[in-house]
Amino acid sequence: MRILTVSQLQKDIHAALNAWDDLAGTSINLLEDLLLVQIERQKKSGSSPTTRRLATNQILKTNIDLLRQQDPLGAEILSSRFMDQETVLMVARKLDLSEDQIKRRQRVAIKNLAQIILEHEEVLRGNLNHQMQTQLMPMNYSELFGVEETGQLLLGQLQQLAAPWVIALVGIGGIGKTSLADKVVREVIQDFVYQQIIWLQIDILPGRLPHETLNTILAQLADKLGFAGSPSDKQEERKNFVHQVLKSSPYLIVVDNLESEADAVFLSSILTELSNPSKFLLTSRVRLPASASIMSILIGELSKEDTFLLIRQQARLRGQNDLAEASEDKLQVIYDVAGGNPLAIKLVVGLTDVYPLTSILADLKKAKTREVSDLYIQIYWYAWNSLSEHGQALLEVMPMVSMIGVTPEKLSVMSGLEE
Repeated sequence: MRILTVSQLQKDIHAALNAWDDLAGTSINLLEDLLLVQIERQKKSGSSPTTRRLATNQILKTNIDLLRQQDPLGAEILSSRFMDQETVLMVARKLDLSEDQIKRRQRVAIKNLAQIILEHEEVLRGNLNHQMQTQLMPMNYSELFGVEETGQLLLGQLQQLAAPWVIALVGIGGIGKTSLADKVVREVIQDFVYQQIIWLQIDILPGRLPHETLNTILAQLADKLGFAGSPSDKQEERKNFVHQVLKSSPYLIVVDNLESEADAVFLSSILTELSNPSKFLLTSRVRLPASASIMSILIGELSKEDTFLLIRQQARLRGQNDLAEASEDKLQVIYDVAGGNPLAIKLVVGLTDVYPLTSILADLKKAKTREVSDLYIQIYWYAWNSLSEHGQALLEVMPMVSMIGVTPEKLSVMSGLEE
């Protein structure tokens, strides 16, 4: 969506006024960039040329009425010239003014009208921007490294309402899929391409079957889209409701943490069926089946240079100035063990608050030769053992209530710890 200025909007409004009775309008003279117009179209529930023109004209008429409060003569000139289709000469005779005066007052009136519409549009965009931002997870990063190119590729795909309709950010655990998705979605929000953004967090549950994952996604989607049915309603009813809503207007649905290969393969065709004009963005460790409607974007490990930047940034954030200013030889040792995996790097830097770096790296070298999951197990083992006995007891019960929240008093009862 274009960034609006008074001068450009003034030209567009003049074109829209000139096309008052033109059903075969263009995006410019229909003012399609305005959220005001888009919302008015939704109220009229139609996409015919007549409905589109009526929506645009209604916005113009409403704001000309507002203009009348500050410039009665200007509003009268615009109403007579464009709504009543009177010539400049006819309006000049009616208002007892010269033609040059009418033309001059018309230009001023259109400029004032553009200012009024722009103010309303900016308020509407600000409110919608805030509403969409609240749908996202809290930001857990301050800066991302080494993903500029990938981010631009993803941004370009999400900014256009065209295939591919299902996009997956693919990479190993901890590589930064969720953070990159969040960053790009926040940029997409500024363009107002989508009517709404919906972020779904999928919990990893061992043994869960793909159709159960689908039920979970449909239930969350239906709830966020305003499904009036009860939780006991059948999957097909929820799916039909979701299908109807997502097909009527463009929504961006983020499905975060879709880690099972069986889930990814099973859901790819279902999500494709629900898309267009809506889009799905998935974060996953497995690549989706390739097709014209599905695209996988791979996120690789950070380069050595970006890894060094991340180590220094994390060290500065934690007040570890020695590590932040360390030589590249010392940083190279961390890179040799943790690789270019952002989560592993953050965790290792965090552990240096408690353990000597040399001790951490010596043990992590053993896990480096195996799966990346082994590296994480070793890191979390360190983190677990850095906690006191009471800290461990508290952490053990916290995951049980992480999705719903709980008061400190209840945590005290659950953990058996004094307040």
